[in-house]
Amino acid sequence: MAIDLPPVMPPQLATPAQVSAYSAVAAAELSATINGTNVRVLGNRYLADSEVKNILSSARTPAEGIINLTKRYYQSGHLLVRIRYAREGDGVIVFVEQLTLSEIRGDAEIQPYFEGLAGDSDLSISEFDRARILANLKAERGGYEYSMSYQETGNNAVALVMTKTAVENYDRTDFILEANNKGSRFLGRYFGLAGIKHDFENGTELSLAYQTTFADLGESRDGDSLDQFSLSIDHPFVSGLYGIDLSYVEYSRDPQVAQTQTGLCILGLIGCGITSSVTTVNLDAEILQAAFRGEQILFSGVDSRLSVTEKVEHVDSVVEQAGSSSKLLEETYQVVDIGLKYQKARYKTEELPGAQLNMGINFLAGFGDGGTLDNYGEYQAAFAQQFPGTAIPDVVPAARTAEFLALQANARYMVQIAEDTLLSFAANAQFADEQLPQQQQFVLGGMNTLSAYLPGVLVGDEGYYINATLEKTFNWNEYKISPSIFAEYGATWFNNASSSFGDTQAIADAGVRLRIEFSDNLFTEFVAALPVYDDVSNNDDLDTFEADFYWRIRFTF
Repeated sequence: MAIDLPPVMPPQLATPAQVSAYSAVAAAELSATINGTNVRVLGNRYLADSEVKNILSSARTPAEGIINLTKRYYQSGHLLVRIRYAREGDGVIVFVEQLTLSEIRGDAEIQPYFEGLAGDSDLSISEFDRARILANLKAERGGYEYSMSYQETGNNAVALVMTKTAVENYDRTDFILEANNKGSRFLGRYFGLAGIKHDFENGTELSLAYQTTFADLGESRDGDSLDQFSLSIDHPFVSGLYGIDLSYVEYSRDPQVAQTQTGLCILGLIGCGITSSVTTVNLDAEILQAAFRGEQILFSGVDSRLSVTEKVEHVDSVVEQAGSSSKLLEETYQVVDIGLKYQKARYKTEELPGAQLNMGINFLAGFGDGGTLDNYGEYQAAFAQQFPGTAIPDVVPAARTAEFLALQANARYMVQIAEDTLLSFAANAQFADEQLPQQQQFVLGGMNTLSAYLPGVLVGDEGYYINATLEKTFNWNEYKISPSIFAEYGATWFNNASSSFGDTQAIADAGVRLRIEFSDNLFTEFVAALPVYDDVSNNDDLDTFEADFYWRIRFTF
């Protein structure tokens, strides 16, 4: 870390004057015998009496007991507790004193993050770490490290001195090249990505990326072309991490679709009926997404952290038939997203293995209208008039709404069951009150969810996904090789649908994954999975989504 926690305050020998002063004001007294030496403790206020006695009694010497007691105060979260000690006849007297943080001394760039701590009379690790996180991010991106020391300022107060040094040979810019066959929900199987990430000295990070599909390599799912541009920039301010994300996607498809009595069966855009012929349709699509996001730390300690996130996003998505002014899909709306993130770590001990829990929950509210959204009443009337006696489709763009509420939740638990062996369980879910716009739907399939199938094998307004993985890591020189086995299960369904689209569609599979990393320059991954179980309404469509394997390789230089 560029900024670590302050050091433990070392015990100090008390002067005779200090012994007299402490003895006169200290009330509570604890005592224990260490190897025949009586040790008295005055001024304890944070630890239980039994805990102090146990620490002292388990020590082999008074010096060891004093050091262990100092460490325990620090581990319990009290940064500025100092222990003074002195010989008292054949025994030892120990004084516990709480110091005040008088000021933070450091360069002007980092000092504002810690200004709120000045004057704190009982500074805790959680208070300091909450301020440290964003300052540490700023220092890491800027290419600096800070060492810390204490300086006495009188009246039982100290100043925290932060000394800045530049990281040698710090590289601010990463160039990224990636090739993969991860596929897409809409088109393509083989993709290429080129990107750049640059850290500015003031802590701002800028990322730019371009992604395209290689349709000529095959398996493009009737895709013709895809171009995706993305930009992300954020900065760690004193109040939180704030950023802007922009994404623009355009693609073309030439799918062969069923011509029916009720229209074209295209991507679920128009309802399907009795098949009469097959035709090729040229589709052009554009998706623009712009978001402002932020994150603030509510609490942070040695083993846990809680933060709140927020995002305001604008989405403009259009799909139209080439050469026609008619838009098959037009969704323009905004989403407000408020979330909480929590993580808890358990460090490895002789009794318990190391473990970590990550959890998150997000509340989303959509608003806006226009285009094909919120138009189901007109769609029903027009459909009934044109095709009397035919069941009206209930999962179509016109049935979607921008006025929705949604809940997203995720959790992951990891436990180290052996040396370099990790067992993990993960789950995520989405629940909503309406049929959602296309970009808000719950989508499964691909390299990271239901890997036996292509992206989009399961799509719905609501759904859930669970995964169990066992991974072993081997380190060899600068290589890190991580094979794993996994099993996964997912399900989706649409809201407000009496047809089969409203039924739960579920799939399970199992497979293997291999990750290889070399330093910070190379990352490659291979995934292969086989279907285990399915409960879907159309098994023929499911077969067309099966994927033999996935791979990707990324170079960073």
